[in-house]
Amino acid sequence: MKIIKNILLILITFLPVVLLIYYLLIKLNIIATDPKAQPFEIIADMDHHKKLLPQSTSDFFPDSSAFRYPVLGTVPRFGSFYKFEMTEYEKAESTFTNPIENSDFVLQRGKNRFQALCVPCHNQDGKGKGLIITKVQLKEGEEGFPEPADLTSKNTRNYSDARLFHILSAGQNLMYPISNRVNEIDRWCLVHYIRFLQKQVQDSTNE
Repeated sequence: MKIIKNILLILITFLPVVLLIYYLLIKLNIIATDPKAQPFEIIADMDHHKKLLPQSTSDFFPDSSAFRYPVLGTVPRFGSFYKFEMTEYEKAESTFTNPIENSDFVLQRGKNRFQALCVPCHNQDGKGKGLIITKVQLKEGEEGFPEPADLTSKNTRNYSDARLFHILSAGQNLMYPISNRVNEIDRWCLVHYIRFLQKQVQDSTNE
């Protein structure tokens, strides 16, 4: 009986304190009851800092672009250094041969990279009518974005694997290079997937 009394005494003594602390934690939003509410932060750390969003502008850099290429002579993590300039496709063609045999896995990997990197411009079918062409609402007098290349055209089908790899790696016209963000193996997988798209068009048109 004495033990029960002691337990009740402890509860009566400390329960109001516990409830008060719990109430304060909720009021300060340390214990979040509303998932959309801004939590109370004792140390903000890196949660709130100035940053530039992708494809936004910047007043800091002379070209006003927030997107920055790696510092000259450096290679980003998971990226690779590509030694040829955009116009040196002949050197690339004399240097490279496709080192990867085609397979279901290679096509799936190429498709994965294509959907992540290429579809916004070249569309799912590779014909160049991606979202930047079909979904952008232009105001009167605006020219809009130039239509990307049709990757399934006869001209592109005549490109060697090495030239396609070079275009992916060094860029072409307005297309930026992806060698600084996509490794070499994945770029060759992309070449195989582009060939797959080309074959689909070729089979359907009997060209």
